[in-house]
Amino acid sequence: MPEEPFTANVNAGFSEDGIWVIDARLDWRDGLPPEGSDRIGRGRLALLAAIAREGARGRALGATRVRVHMSGHHTEGITIGEPESGT
Repeated sequence: MPEEPFTANVNAGFSEDGIWVIDARLDWRDGLPPEGSDRIGRGRLALLAAIAREGARGRALGATRVRVHMSGHHTEGITIGEPESGT
């Protein structure tokens, strides 16, 4: 099977206020493929799988809140799960 044209990079850790922060990025070897291509779909699936692994690791370490930032998949960046104050 040929090597994928991307790398899913995920870094995670606790912020100072105790939120598990996941920073996820798709890096494309030959530039971003066109929207709707199979390659972008495979890249997004790989990114989501990596985020799920880091989420499970955070939970195992006691995380009860999470913030995820994703980039490199046809957007400037998306932040998901920004905890509201008091929750």
